[in-house]
Amino acid sequence: MKNDLVQEKTEPRDSRHLRTTDKVTTLTESDVVFNLISGEASIVGRSHSGFIQTQNFVKLQPNEMLDRYFLVFLLNENQVVKRQLFESLQGSKVIKYTLTQLKALKINELPSIEEQRLIGQMYFNQSRLNWLLKRSADLKCKLRINQLREG
Repeated sequence: MKNDLVQEKTEPRDSRHLRTTDKVTTLTESDVVFNLISGEASIVGRSHSGFIQTQNFVKLQPNEMLDRYFLVFLLNENQVVKRQLFESLQGSKVIKYTLTQLKALKINELPSIEEQRLIGQMYFNQSRLNWLLKRSADLKCKLRINQLREG
């Protein structure tokens, strides 16, 4: 999920296949998913298409008035939405969001669909840039440490 948020292409390290007669829901590219444990949303990337949707995730299907990237931005960054989700957890011992809480969210007036698309794309681009900068700093740190070890 984190990789999809920063648009990091991943290759499966351990190919795992499951066989079951149970009915399962799989994810497809561009699905909006919400993690009921972390309270974060993302959009499924190509490398995670076909993965099984576990009980810790829900798929969200925005209508034509709400851009999917903007929806992820709202769920992850909008303080009004975060406050609504947090307030609905008050008194809970186990922090896990529910479908009922998501359905009860009240979103004020939405910007135009064009503005939503711009905001959503900027959010994803900024998330990727932040991740790349952090990754670069981490790799530089490892390089310096290795140089110090080698003396």
